[in-house]
Amino acid sequence: MKRTASPPQERVQLNFDLVTVKELLRDLLFREAGQAYFKRLAVPRQRRWLSAWRTLSIYQAEKQLLPVGGRDTSGLIQQFFTTHACLRAEFHEGGMPITAVRVLRLHCPALNAALERIHCLECAATAQDVYHIVLLGGPTPPPAPALTPPQKP
Repeated sequence: MKRTASPPQERVQLNFDLVTVKELLRDLLFREAGQAYFKRLAVPRQRRWLSAWRTLSIYQAEKQLLPVGGRDTSGLIQQFFTTHACLRAEFHEGGMPITAVRVLRLHCPALNAALERIHCLECAATAQDVYHIVLLGGPTPPPAPALTPPQKP
C-alpha cells in the first residue's frame, strides 16, 4: 500500500502580548471550538509514556482561562501558562481558515502568504507578558471533484 506524500507544512512564529493572546484565546474558545474543523485542545503530559499530549476539554479551558464573568483574566492566563508549558489547538484534515480569527488575519498574511489553513496552533509563555505562537498549516486544499452521473450511450 502506497502512502501519499503530505503537502509541505508552512510554519509561522509570532510573539504577542497578553492582550492579543487573550483576544486569540477568546476567538478559539468561544467561536472556533464549535466548528466542524476543530479537533481538540491539548496540553503537554507530565509523564509521556501514554502520549505527549493530554486532551483538555473546552469547558476546562474556558474555566481556567476565560471564565464567564471572570475577573483578572490576565492573571488566570498567566497562571495557566505557569502550570502548563503550552496550549495546543488541533484541527481536522482541511484545517481552520487563517481568516477565521481576527488576530491571525491581521498578522499572518504579511509573514507567509502560503499559510491559508491552520492544522495546529501552539501557544506558550516565553517571558513576562510575551507569548510565543507557532502556526503549522498550508494552502487551501483543492475542492473535491464533482461527481457526474454516468452518461448513457
